Amino acid sequence: MRRERLTTAPSPDSRHDFLVELRGEPAAGTRLTVRLVPDRLVLEPAGFAAYLTELDGTAGLEALAMAALDDLNNELVPRWVEVAAERDAPLPHRVVIEDRQPNWDNPRLLDRLRPL
Repeated sequence: MRRERLTTAPSPDSRHDFLVELRGEPAAGTRLTVRLVPDRLVLEPAGFAAYLTELDGTAGLEALAMAALDDLNNELVPRWVEVAAERDAPLPHRVVIEDRQPNWDNPRLLDRLRPL
């Protein structure tokens, strides 16, 4: 059910690499940031917002980040994806995970990224 919320659209041009970044709060005090390089599909922001309401924002950050990564990989099959989950209380805690398609690399694009 949760994955169904991740609505997609065809990429405007799958020949080029471009970066997409979306942020939201699945629960108060829990932030989720997704950065990805789409392949054939792009994630619609409204679908991402609906998806956040289905995530268990009270789960451990490691589980939250892994669930989001698995869902994005399943629905979008991006060339590259990075998921960051974080909370400030009771202590600052941040989890960052990334994945990429085999043989995909674009160091010039990834070098431009600001640290999360």
